[in-house]
Amino acid sequence: MKKIAITGILAMCALTAQGQYKQIDMTVFGMDCPPCAFAIRLSMKNVRGVSGVDVDLNKGRVTIKLTAGSNAELRQFNEAVEKNGFAHQDADVLVEGVLLGLPTAPLLQVTGTNDRYALVPFAQGVDVTVLLGKSVIIQGVLPQSPRGKVPVVLRYKTIAVSK
Repeated sequence: MKKIAITGILAMCALTAQGQYKQIDMTVFGMDCPPCAFAIRLSMKNVRGVSGVDVDLNKGRVTIKLTAGSNAELRQFNEAVEKNGFAHQDADVLVEGVLLGLPTAPLLQVTGTNDRYALVPFAQGVDVTVLLGKSVIIQGVLPQSPRGKVPVVLRYKTIAVSK
């Protein structure tokens, strides 16, 4: 019985080491000068697991790429924006996690993090029922959330079984 319990715990640890946010494209309101862009870039690079940051000052967008196995949470990126005096808005994400919940109320648990989102289709036509309990990769939009908070809904555009 001990071996089964230990094997189960090790398997769960292995699962939490895989998957996560792959890329986050965040709109940052108020970022309108080169020093602003530099401050955001530096703050994002200080989040553990970030492999690259691109800032488009003209569009007010920050693209964050993450390393494989990163366990960075969205809260950390929102805080990086807020501590520099800016406001985060919608974020396009490419994220991996496990699809949980019920067919009528699916949830995405972002692997390796405490982040969990209720899934809402961006457009009709995608049936997630067959994907419940599976590891998936989702491309979607996280709506703007109040300062100090993270969104609770992920509006997904595409969803596929993770390989």
